[in-house]
Amino acid sequence: MWIVAILMSAIPAAGAAPGPSVTSDAQVKIAVLVAPQPVGAGSDASVTVTLDPKPGIKMNRYPKIKLLIPAVPGLVGPAEQSLGNAAPPPADQLDANYFHGAVDPLSVTLHVDAKAAAGRHEIHAKLSYFYCVAASGYCAPAKAELTIPVTIR
Repeated sequence: MWIVAILMSAIPAAGAAPGPSVTSDAQVKIAVLVAPQPVGAGSDASVTVTLDPKPGIKMNRYPKIKLLIPAVPGLVGPAEQSLGNAAPPPADQLDANYFHGAVDPLSVTLHVDAKAAAGRHEIHAKLSYFYCVAASGYCAPAKAELTIPVTIR
């Protein structure tokens, strides 16, 4: 019976404004927020992606954090954004390669097609970033598949 209660708590109340879409992997919690919700066909929506590294994880400035939203014909045009440095820091200033504290959000404008159908849509995007584990010095690239929820009125 408690399983039903847990499942029911995960279902948003009818008419409730959608909150951010949140995903998590071993290194970072990723949240996606779209505003306004709903958005009118033929207008623009702002997509904001926030990355919250888990304790002990450092997010790199180089290579850049990249967000790629491919075009969905009849729904949205392509969009992309990056955050970080175009080149690595000098060898004697490696600490300058990390975001200290919170990572700045990535914001991108998404153009909704004028003929887009009303309703809720999910747009798939790709996020890539590079992280390091502070305790061990292990560094690696990471990729995340994101779902961007867009409601068109």
